[in-house]
Amino acid sequence: MTGLDRPEPVSESYQREFEEQAVSMGLNPDYPWIGGYVDYEWDHLRHILNAYDIDVKGLSILEFGCNVGASSILFSHFGAKVFAVDVAREYVELAHLNARRYGINNIEFHHVVDTRHLPFENDYFDFVCCNSVLEYVDPGHLSSVEAEIGRTVKPGGRILVTGTSNRLWPKEVHSEKWFVNYLPRFVDRIFRLNLERGTLPWKIRYGFGGHYENLDYRDRGRAFVESRALMGGCKNRLQAYVKLMSWLGVGPGLMAQNISCLLEKKVSERNRSSE
Repeated sequence: MTGLDRPEPVSESYQREFEEQAVSMGLNPDYPWIGGYVDYEWDHLRHILNAYDIDVKGLSILEFGCNVGASSILFSHFGAKVFAVDVAREYVELAHLNARRYGINNIEFHHVVDTRHLPFENDYFDFVCCNSVLEYVDPGHLSSVEAEIGRTVKPGGRILVTGTSNRLWPKEVHSEKWFVNYLPRFVDRIFRLNLERGTLPWKIRYGFGGHYENLDYRDRGRAFVESRALMGGCKNRLQAYVKLMSWLGVGPGLMAQNISCLLEKKVSERNRSSE
């Protein structure tokens, strides 16, 4: 993906439509997580792909929980065939306008009300991206949703989980509230609250099925350190952290405040013999 320039909006008419749609949803189109989200992913997701030597050109990719479509736009910019799903119809519409304002017309957007049932065949995708989304899935549905995502991945395909709030940390990363991760959910029902909480790392690591290998663990954290250093992290501290996680036998991204891991679907002996 070297040699490509940062994607820039090219359509003033779709820019206006994007802004109008955002405002109608009560959103600020100038907010970094709305109108500036593609720039954010250029400075973050791009480094993850480069650190793991992932060339997405020509790959069939699913962005699960597309929000405003920033990751999808970046994948399409890099030459992938992208499918994007979200449970919120308004966000699907906003993501479509976002792509159009960047001059991208080949992303397939799908409004999927129940993501326990995705409209794709078995072994369909080379790559799935779950970017800051799994913590928002109904906790009672998370296992079913992850299993459904795993179903759609080809043997040898990969699932990237990134930016997912870790419930082990005292400060919830999205809301920036202290200790809410440690409150049981029945507290919300009693006091009529709607607190954001993270997800437990082992639910991410093993939720897609036991037939996935954690590539962060296999490469001893090399790509984890490289990607975080490119995002501005201290390389010496990152290396020390990775050594500690290696000693504990844990992939480094699973214990970070933002959970991240790259999982690869194992190729069975039957699949190998049929190749």
